[in-house]
Amino acid sequence: MKTLLTWTPRILALAVLAGLGVSGAAALRPRPADTSLVGMQLPPDKAPLTLKTLWTGEYQTAAEARAAAALPLRPKVVRAYNQWQWDTFGTSSMASGSIIRGRKGALFEESYVEAHCGLRLKVDLAAMPAYAQRLRRAQDWFEARGQRFVYVLAPIKTTWFLDKIPPSYPCAPPRRDSVYPVARQALAMAGIHWVDGRATLETQRGKLGYEFFPRNGIHWNQLGVALAAQAFNTELNRQGLPTPPLAWDLAEASDESGLDRDLSSLLNLRHPPKGWKAPAVTARPLGPGRLTMTAVNDSFFDPLALFLSQAKVVGRARNYGYLTLAPVEYRDGVAYPLTATPDIVLRDLMAADVVVLEQVESQTGGAVGRKFLDLVEAEMARERALNRGALKQS
Repeated sequence: MKTLLTWTPRILALAVLAGLGVSGAAALRPRPADTSLVGMQLPPDKAPLTLKTLWTGEYQTAAEARAAAALPLRPKVVRAYNQWQWDTFGTSSMASGSIIRGRKGALFEESYVEAHCGLRLKVDLAAMPAYAQRLRRAQDWFEARGQRFVYVLAPIKTTWFLDKIPPSYPCAPPRRDSVYPVARQALAMAGIHWVDGRATLETQRGKLGYEFFPRNGIHWNQLGVALAAQAFNTELNRQGLPTPPLAWDLAEASDESGLDRDLSSLLNLRHPPKGWKAPAVTARPLGPGRLTMTAVNDSFFDPLALFLSQAKVVGRARNYGYLTLAPVEYRDGVAYPLTATPDIVLRDLMAADVVVLEQVESQTGGAVGRKFLDLVEAEMARERALNRGALKQS
């Protein structure tokens, strides 16, 4: 009975529309869903019209969602409402309400603010030394195979713009910035070959005429990426891998665009906020890139791998974002989709000249790293078992 009451009003509404004659038929005519709104869920596939789907409400729910998504005025209505909410209250219900406006209009993703301010940590600080030791065993295993291993710790926007965090978020010591110092000490004590993204950017703070994070995005901008790529290339050279020099041209862009607007685009506003002074970086390849690189990473390493490919530091880069969720290959500065399963990822890791594990600093020791280590350690255990079996037979 409850189900009947749920879908009966929808049937009546459709009947009213149908009774409007030509305009009613036009309203009900199937149209493709509008995809101009960023981050909005697409409607479900059309449900089959059966007694079961009618009774459960599946058919009505799918039809309602598809009809709403195809309304011609929907994008304008959504953007107008979002603009009113943003201008009036400084908040948005887009992206589950996770985008917040800081001082001077800086946009932040709430979970990064909470992690940096120690309001909601996602990692166990006490387990950091043990995590670093696991990394060291994996590093030694790859090196014994003739490969190179690099751990990349990517900085977060809140560390760069601490003064722009909204005052409504308590962010005082000793809770503030508790992960990075512990992670840095653990990595150094374990002897990990790593690139410190935060330290790399801090050495250039205020020297190049640009910020290294955008106003409207969550990731480092092109100049921040280029500086991190330079530090990464230096680490490869330190480990004995010859690579072409890394060079680029720097100019001022007309506005923030692309990845530098990954937060503001999710707001779906009529008038997106303007960006700050934005750098435009163009790689200048100085030699043929022959190295192959495979990474398990979060989203911060994608623009870095693309830049290394554009600069011909590496010939081919395969990024397995979150292990299997966002796989992509970069060749000649172009991105190509990949298929990812744990077996495929392991095979690529074992075949690459350079193996990379990248994590954003607030997630050091988090899920991405543990999945990487679980995969590698299972293969290490398998090899040990095979070696023991071979010794017994000899």
